[in-house]
Amino acid sequence: MKKKPTHEQFQKQLDHMVQTLRADILEGKYATGDYLPSELVQAKMFRLSNKSVRKGLDILNAEGWIEKIPRVGSRVLAKRETVRLTVGINRTDEVNMKLSGLAELFCKRYPWIELEFVPFVSDLGGPGDQRKLAEFDAIVINHLQFQRMKESGHLHLFAPLPEKREIYPFLSGLFKDGGMHYVYPIIFSPIVLCYNKRHFRERGLAEPDGSWTWDDLVRNAIELTNGNGRFGFAFYLLNENRWPLFWLQAGEDLRQEGRSPESLRHSRLMDAARLCKSIISNRDFFPMFLSENNREINAMFQEGRLSMVINSYMGMNDWQESPGLEYDVSPLPYMNEPITLMISQGVGVLKQTGHPEEAMLLADFLTSLPGQQYIGSHTLSIPSHWGADSSPNKKAFAVPGRYSMYREMMFSYRTHASLGIPALSYSHIFKHVRAYWADLIDERELCERMAEALSEREEHVPG
Repeated sequence: MKKKPTHEQFQKQLDHMVQTLRADILEGKYATGDYLPSELVQAKMFRLSNKSVRKGLDILNAEGWIEKIPRVGSRVLAKRETVRLTVGINRTDEVNMKLSGLAELFCKRYPWIELEFVPFVSDLGGPGDQRKLAEFDAIVINHLQFQRMKESGHLHLFAPLPEKREIYPFLSGLFKDGGMHYVYPIIFSPIVLCYNKRHFRERGLAEPDGSWTWDDLVRNAIELTNGNGRFGFAFYLLNENRWPLFWLQAGEDLRQEGRSPESLRHSRLMDAARLCKSIISNRDFFPMFLSENNREINAMFQEGRLSMVINSYMGMNDWQESPGLEYDVSPLPYMNEPITLMISQGVGVLKQTGHPEEAMLLADFLTSLPGQQYIGSHTLSIPSHWGADSSPNKKAFAVPGRYSMYREMMFSYRTHASLGIPALSYSHIFKHVRAYWADLIDERELCERMAEALSEREEHVPG
């Protein structure tokens, strides 16, 4: 009995049919006005059922390569002109998504489209965004950048997108406003603790697990520091995906009204600020290293100079080419509740693009099953498509043994929005917290400045 092909095998056969016919049309094998072979002939050519052939022809029809004439056949339309899409990206997107490989797959599927990825330097949400984004057809942004654009009234720059049910629902909500989707999530990650397994083994210490508090981390970090250039723990403090963790774990919402300086001083938020200060100022395990970004911290971990770091699954892509690094992941230590920050990157189509059809094809491909499976097999980033298998045995490189832990942690995911601080206010708020951590102001002055900043937020930021 002939074995029925799997869904994946069927999809490959269907893709082969569509790509072959596209190439034949582009190369002139079928000229404008010609008819493609009959469905019966194509079924034999590509070893597909008549029903599957019709699916492939529907794809070519939707893309504008052919027109289907009832009871006659499929007639080739005029050859498509080359279209070049300019896509704005963040600096780390190439590593986190293997964009060059995705572009190759996309352009093979849509040979008339060329892609140019252009890094942009902007937090977004500023008055010059409309001018900055005018050069792009599509843009890859994170959910915090999206939130800033939402707060500054710039979502009108995006074209609304139809809903995609195959994307994790908790991700889609990050890029919606008024019930409309403006960005498709591509990848996501919780913030986790990464640790050097060899260091723990050498010291005879039990590896981190979900029961760890920050006190457990401090105690083990001191043990792991060897006084010879190796420190127990560090993270890049200035990153917006790092310092808010402590406030999230405090479990208090800054949206609460009536935050007086005195109430802030006796709140769990202040407990979190004290905890973070005690960690970063402890020279028994935390190095006084003025890192410029996460990658410098990741490089120190890679070199064995740090035993533990705070990182994301995306950040772990920095260690793909480090076969000698024996590390694993664990949930973050917790303060009051086992909570962690969840971050996401997505793609949006700019409304002013001169190529809306092609830009939509790109957005759809990056979140399609083939595109998401490519990300899942070539990176440590987590695909947003719940059906894309990103299990360790699907990857062609070493993967932490506890890689799949992110699934069990989903109950603990929170976003920046959980703090109740407008995304546009982050730098202003953090300026005061940094001054406190540097002993430039005391707790009393910090709470006064925080109360004032929160009051200003209520008055000036749209609800």
